[in-house]
Amino acid sequence: MTCDFDQMDSSVAILHDRFPGIGGGEKFAIEAARVLDAPIYTMYVYPGTEIPGDIEVIPIQQEKYTRGLSRRFLAWRNEGANPLETLNIAMDMTNAHPDLVDYDVILSSAPLSKNYVPTTDQRVVHYPHSPPRWLYDLFRDRMSSFDYPGIRFVLKAYAKWWRALDKEANDYVDTFVANSELIQDRIQRYYDRDAEVVYPPITGDWRNEGDDGYFVTWSRLAPEKRIDLIVEAFTELDERLIVAGDGEQREKLERMARGHDNIEIRGFVEDIESLVAKATAVVYAPKNEDFGMVGAEAMMAGKPLLGVDEGFTRYQIEPEVTGEVFKSTVKSLSETIISFDSNDYSEDKIQNIAQQYHYDKFRFGLKRAVSEVVKNEC
Repeated sequence: MTCDFDQMDSSVAILHDRFPGIGGGEKFAIEAARVLDAPIYTMYVYPGTEIPGDIEVIPIQQEKYTRGLSRRFLAWRNEGANPLETLNIAMDMTNAHPDLVDYDVILSSAPLSKNYVPTTDQRVVHYPHSPPRWLYDLFRDRMSSFDYPGIRFVLKAYAKWWRALDKEANDYVDTFVANSELIQDRIQRYYDRDAEVVYPPITGDWRNEGDDGYFVTWSRLAPEKRIDLIVEAFTELDERLIVAGDGEQREKLERMARGHDNIEIRGFVEDIESLVAKATAVVYAPKNEDFGMVGAEAMMAGKPLLGVDEGFTRYQIEPEVTGEVFKSTVKSLSETIISFDSNDYSEDKIQNIAQQYHYDKFRFGLKRAVSEVVKNEC
């Protein structure tokens, strides 16, 4: 028997590791709070982060992570690559907030939240977004970036210790939920656990308003998003490219685009939907993307997706129907752009396939996952 979430008496709280800003993980936590009518507990909210007024976010250790001397050591930086901050959050998550013991179900969002130790009566649904990639599928890449054998040995020992902690925390999880089939496979491979797939919520007014003759890409301007590969390809082409987003690589991208009138580095764009609505196509080249909100949003807008043949991005693309795939090289992307003809694609077909990412699917899947974990109480 499957329980109806709306008829359940069980109380639910969401536990998200931290709010350094509003990225994909934070958007998930916010929309999950709306769907489940639940508060969000988090270790801290970085100053300046705008929380929607209809969501209750409760910081657990705000003072520790954002004020005083400890802030210097526990600051969020380099896309979260602060081992001291990460370790502290993991340890603080074990008991988290005293009020959490009053909830029947904890939806833990993001990897570090899994370290919460539940009471015997609580159930935990874990939505990790991905097992920590630096411990698993990106482990060799990260280690190869350190040239000194002594440092590499210490980091390998540190990673081995972290891997043990990460897998120990799986014992607290009743149900895993993956954000894509790719993450479902990773959870099975690294944790030997089954996981139901619930795609992340796609919000926004995605639409198609024609073709103004430019390609567009957007994301955090971080190395793993490989925006530099896209920009380099367009320096050799006559086609227009607009890059939206901000991050550590912005200055590098602006230098690359200098002298190329066909490339515009626009920075953060508030109304990204309107920019995409008039684009020819969307270009996306992240390294082994877990899900890829950009790809799903492009398809919701009825725009062809030119995506790298890696990660979940390759599964989002049906060649000659929803877009085209290319290898992670400038040459391959350039050849794909040159041969691309937007007239070969149907807006209606793309948007019909994109219905799998519709918000209602997310709402239903998340409620079902929470209902199933407490079905014996119904």
